[in-house]
Amino acid sequence: VNGRRVVSCLTLALLHDGDDVTTIEGLGTPDAMHPVQAAFVACDGYQCGYCTSGQIMSGKALLLKNSEPTEAQVRRGLSGNLCRCGNYNREVAAVLAAAAKSR
Repeated sequence: VNGRRVVSCLTLALLHDGDDVTTIEGLGTPDAMHPVQAAFVACDGYQCGYCTSGQIMSGKALLLKNSEPTEAQVRRGLSGNLCRCGNYNREVAAVLAAAAKSR
């Protein structure tokens, strides 16, 4: 929302009337993926898909604030998203790869 990360399940949509809301559906397409989406594919940063959209949106929000994050900053930026597969290392690698590619 307005370029910052929000937890959708804890956010009342009515409070964001008029705000700029971006969801995973508005981020990219299969033919023109956002760099974070492309990095998730390249790094196998997805498994069952349970957390993928939240992790990608969190990674995007993090990179908007900090285009050169450390691994610790990425882990903090993705925290709060539950990955049932335990694929956190690849998700972190994907965000770091997206950051490196944007330089």
